[in-house]
Amino acid sequence: MCGIAGFTHRQRPAPVGLIQDAIATLAHRGPDHQGVFESKTVSLGAARLKIIDLASGDQPMTSGDGGAVIAFNGEIYNHLELRRELEALGHRFRSRADTETVLEAFLEWDTGCFARLRGMFAVALWTESSKRLVLARDRMGIKPLYLANRGDDLYFGSELKALFVHREIERRLSLAGLDSYLSLNYCAGAATLVEGIEKLAPGHWLEWRDGKIREESYWRLPIGPAASQPHWTSSAAQEELDRLLKLSVKEHLASDVPVGVWLSGGVDPPRSCITPRRRRAPA
Repeated sequence: MCGIAGFTHRQRPAPVGLIQDAIATLAHRGPDHQGVFESKTVSLGAARLKIIDLASGDQPMTSGDGGAVIAFNGEIYNHLELRRELEALGHRFRSRADTETVLEAFLEWDTGCFARLRGMFAVALWTESSKRLVLARDRMGIKPLYLANRGDDLYFGSELKALFVHREIERRLSLAGLDSYLSLNYCAGAATLVEGIEKLAPGHWLEWRDGKIREESYWRLPIGPAASQPHWTSSAAQEELDRLLKLSVKEHLASDVPVGVWLSGGVDPPRSCITPRRRRAPA
């Protein structure tokens, strides 16, 4: 599952141990390893559940020249394809982790890399030379990422509790978020149940630099005539759906550890596979 957390501290040193406290709130998401990175301007943390490259994929991960750092939650299904492309462009890798693929892709294509990623992710990338923090979230928002902006600084985490370690973040109920939750059983859009904390929108990236924030979309759901395939027959559409589902399941099974698919793999068993329980006859 994994989790990430972090914050900027543009005009003051970070309180000692605060990033460790933030990432400790996410240890249940990443019980295999918790790590932190701290500089004069930013603190990043990651709690890792090891799935790919158990030996050398710990985070936060630093680029070979030490100029960039990544904290990553998720899985990139086409990371081997991207790695081959990046190697052809001169990049050299020190691990087999998809985390490093995302880091090198960012160094090569900047925010343009996110549209190339096929997977689920919430990621934080820090560039030391430009004092620039970039956050991004996958197209469907599978991986969570909560944000709070206070003054010149930005706070973020995979769960709300990672933000609550900061004294700057007040635990005030958002009535708009509560209204959304009670109406829909979830908080729609950027809303959360806490006033002043929002979610980064799916398919978006956010940049923090020198206290200023900029947010942009890198993907939108295709809608309209150009997105439809009216010339497809029903049988052709069924075959394509079957192909895509099989490809998706195959990609999700990539792992260096045993995989479970019955309860949490996203695949429901056919009704014919479920044996009904026989009722006992009354005594």
